[in-house]
Amino acid sequence: MNKLIYLNLRECTSLKSLPEGINLKSLKTLILSGCSNLQEFHIISENIESLYLEGSAIEQIVEHIGSLCNLILLNLKNCRRLKYLPNDLYKLKSLQELILSGCSALESLPPIKEEMECLEILLMDGTTIKQTPEKICLSKLKMFSFCGSSIKGTTGLILLPFSGSSFLSDLYLTNSYIDKLPDNFSSFHLLRCLCLSRNNIETLPESIEKLHCLWLLDLKHCCKLNSLPVLPSSLQYVDANGCVSLEKIAKPVTLPLVTDRMHTTFIFTDCFKLNRSEQEAIVAQAQLKSQLLARTSLQHNHKGLVLEPLVAVCFPGNDIPSWFCYQRMGSSIETDLLPHWCNSKFIGASLSVVVSFKDNEGHHANRLSVRCKCEFKNQNGQSISFSFCLGGWNESCGSSCHESRKLRSDHVFISYNNCSVPILEWREKSNDSNRCHPTSASFEFYLTDETERKLECCKVIRCGMSLLYAPDENDRGFQGIRVTDTVERTFSEALVTIRGQSHSRIEERRNGKIRDEILDMSISSIIGGPRS
Repeated sequence: MNKLIYLNLRECTSLKSLPEGINLKSLKTLILSGCSNLQEFHIISENIESLYLEGSAIEQIVEHIGSLCNLILLNLKNCRRLKYLPNDLYKLKSLQELILSGCSALESLPPIKEEMECLEILLMDGTTIKQTPEKICLSKLKMFSFCGSSIKGTTGLILLPFSGSSFLSDLYLTNSYIDKLPDNFSSFHLLRCLCLSRNNIETLPESIEKLHCLWLLDLKHCCKLNSLPVLPSSLQYVDANGCVSLEKIAKPVTLPLVTDRMHTTFIFTDCFKLNRSEQEAIVAQAQLKSQLLARTSLQHNHKGLVLEPLVAVCFPGNDIPSWFCYQRMGSSIETDLLPHWCNSKFIGASLSVVVSFKDNEGHHANRLSVRCKCEFKNQNGQSISFSFCLGGWNESCGSSCHESRKLRSDHVFISYNNCSVPILEWREKSNDSNRCHPTSASFEFYLTDETERKLECCKVIRCGMSLLYAPDENDRGFQGIRVTDTVERTFSEALVTIRGQSHSRIEERRNGKIRDEILDMSISSIIGGPRS
């Protein structure tokens, strides 16, 4: 069969071996996944590009696998009897993806004597690999996963086979018995996803702030984590669920950038040691970031309705901050807005709810969303309605070794939503658009699961709303310096090397004066009623 390019023997559970001595010259894809009795593998074509041996019973890969010079994908997932990899593995110069997840008998990697320039993905979840070989050349690696390690009494960092790699973008180290990250962690300057859940770390290195590409940080169930340093401004999703020892959070949580366009979610569910001041620091950070995001949106004339929140935060508690102008018990608010509420400074609405999870016993949701259906109506009977998301979580976001979270206490959700565009367009279409009509507004809050179905086991027991307004140009929220000036200077110092000044001087200025200025920001310059 000289022209055969695709051979699928998936789930042939009686197959024990492939015939020796044949050569399918054109074969590019060979699928032997689920061949649970396949104990030996022989090379039947040297032109194979994709080889699937997932779930087979092989104990070792045939030597001279280096002859597969075109091999791009080697999938050995859940080969639970696999003990050895061939010593000439490094000769697979075209290999881009190597999957060893679930190879629970695999205790070591062979030496990688020469650079594997194409290898970008290495997955070793659930193996018993105790250390990397003395020589390993994987400088082009982009994704590495070592979740679910069975090794105890080690930092886990000796397992990382990417020393010197400047291309790493996704790093998954869930449950790898890591108790400390190296101080030079910022060398992974292209890192986008970092999953450290269920490890023994007590804090993160301060150099993590320099990871300017990082957008996801997963810290779930790091039970010894007691503090967080300043985090990268690029972060869009931070999940610290179940960090029961977390007490201190840097102020500010991140250094906001005036050019920021990234929506952000901070999740601190079941972080019971966070006191009121720490929670207020998180909320203040969200307030500033929401203002900057709304400002950027207005500057770029973004059209349409943004359903996702500009910023969303969640933490344990049962009180809505007192600055929410409209508060009610239950899951809905109906109110008349003040005259001239919709002026040129109007940005949107800040929304908050207290959700009771006490009746959540036995219920697991991989995804939970807190949502709000709102309606604005004027005295002429004209109305506009739309829905918002206040936040929530998606367990599939981040580590592949995720699990459903199960909360049993009340939690506060706060979001900042930009709704200025649809409101202003609605106003312009109404009669006498230059004059603000008396307006009533209603907000109904509810929760949904991954199927968008309403959840009855979790209840909104209190809700709040406050209108968001941009500060005037002459408002000075930072010790006599406008918010935008301070953040722009911070941004330029973070990313531009200033001639004649050392990096340490720049860091000193950032860590000192500028951060103090951000701490002293006046909350009233961001949230409140319309100006008189």
